[in-house]
Amino acid sequence: MPAPAQPMPLLLLAHRPDWAVRLRACLKGSAHAEQLIVASDWQTVSKQLESPCLVLATPQCRPAPGRFPWPLILLLDEEPEEPPEGAVDWLVADQLSAEVLRRCLRYVRERCNLQGTLQKLAVRDPHTGIANRQGFQAQLLDALSEHGGQGLELGYLDLDNFRHVNDALGHEAGDRLILQVVARLKAQLEAGDVLARLGGDEFALLLDTRDDSGRADAIADRIVEALAEPYWVDGESLMLGCSLGLARATAGTSADALLWHAQLAMRQAKASQGCTWCLYDEHVSRSARSLADQEGELRRALRRGELELHYQPRLCLDSGRVVGLEALVRWLHPERGLLAPDAFIPMAEESGLIVPLGYWVIARALRDLQSLHEQGADSLHMAVNLSFRQFQDSQLLPTLTRLIDERAIDPHWLEFELTETAVMRRSEQVRSAMVALGQLGVRFSLDDFGTGFSSFVHLSSLPITLLKVDKSFVAGMIARPEKMQLVRAMIGLARELELQVVAEGVETAEQLELLRQFGAQQVQGYLVSQPLPLAELMSFMNAERQAAGLTH
Repeated sequence: MPAPAQPMPLLLLAHRPDWAVRLRACLKGSAHAEQLIVASDWQTVSKQLESPCLVLATPQCRPAPGRFPWPLILLLDEEPEEPPEGAVDWLVADQLSAEVLRRCLRYVRERCNLQGTLQKLAVRDPHTGIANRQGFQAQLLDALSEHGGQGLELGYLDLDNFRHVNDALGHEAGDRLILQVVARLKAQLEAGDVLARLGGDEFALLLDTRDDSGRADAIADRIVEALAEPYWVDGESLMLGCSLGLARATAGTSADALLWHAQLAMRQAKASQGCTWCLYDEHVSRSARSLADQEGELRRALRRGELELHYQPRLCLDSGRVVGLEALVRWLHPERGLLAPDAFIPMAEESGLIVPLGYWVIARALRDLQSLHEQGADSLHMAVNLSFRQFQDSQLLPTLTRLIDERAIDPHWLEFELTETAVMRRSEQVRSAMVALGQLGVRFSLDDFGTGFSSFVHLSSLPITLLKVDKSFVAGMIARPEKMQLVRAMIGLARELELQVVAEGVETAEQLELLRQFGAQQVQGYLVSQPLPLAELMSFMNAERQAAGLTH
């Protein structure tokens, strides 16, 4: 119901002339000097009206419900027992006066203004004032209808690393940052363009490209550049960036399809490490279909038993004995052969399949650890990679407790490897989960140390037992002295924190000797062994480990 303007014509629909006489008498001397239009029926007068009216009608002459868009005041001969349906207010003939009419009209105007405000709020984001998802959908439908699906491009924008800002500085700082983002986006748009906040850190753009087909590309370049500039929030300098997807409307394109295509293009941009934009095309479509196909294949693989675990030994440099194993999942694909984790784990993370996959890995690793213990290898730690998504699962603790009890494994032989990214994201949530698991006896190691952004302050506050120096540092030690110094420093600092150090990716005796000199306690890599299926692992552990300088 639109908010009426002032002065606003009054449309009287009544057969009896006395209502017109009464109303004119009450309106005489009115400050607003409302125009009174008199007619006997709605059908006749509606074709002649050029502006909205406030309708005053008797029950016999009132328009049928849904036939008119304006507020209705019902004119009655006596007071009704219940409020009349479909009317904003009502007037009774023998109670009508100038004051009563004035109050009625004021009430109707205020109510309509309020309803108009509420309607605006329903389609506006309350924080930024721009359109929300509902409002954008309506504008998109109107634009597609008006343009016939031509000369329109839709952008779907997602901020990069915005959650880290909320986690580090709080939601109020995040809200202030969003206002800065909106201001920068508005500065790149022109009259006629639409900007909307779809939710959180996601935005939509609707661009008119009828006069310039390359306009959207130029705007995308400017937006990516503008949002990559530093932000200042509460005295902190922040770097953010964005991933932007564009989709061009064509004849017959539906609103939902256009929005979905732009979102797929945004995901493609984000897969390219963000701070860029991507235009939806057949390549993006094939990539999306491929991802969906892979997800379906992996679900079937879990059901069909196509996954298996290989175990890479960890060698203690002091004893020369294998003291631990890292469980690494492999997919024995019926067509593509044996796939390493890099081929499917990122997709499992994105789709959420990493949670059931993670539980399968833990269950299988515990089963094999029980078998190894029964065969005499009873002093081995089993390390399993734990995804951040696993921490978000409310059933993590009870599920792990059940799996450990089923195999009658002492929990202190179980070790979870976490990445620096997992540790730092929502660190309080991670810390609480780690403390709860630690009470079971489980220990934790930090995987790929040196590649993320953790600090020793955070490390000291978490129940971490081991640090795993990333293989990229170990591999470059010999050729690049700066990496050698980094490895030495990381090992020295870890030992200061009383953490054990495992060096990954050890492939040469020279690397091994340097790591021994620096104080690393354990090593893992092809010099020790490649990841092995369970049967081959047993053979390896029974073999001589005196070769290649692996022992004192």
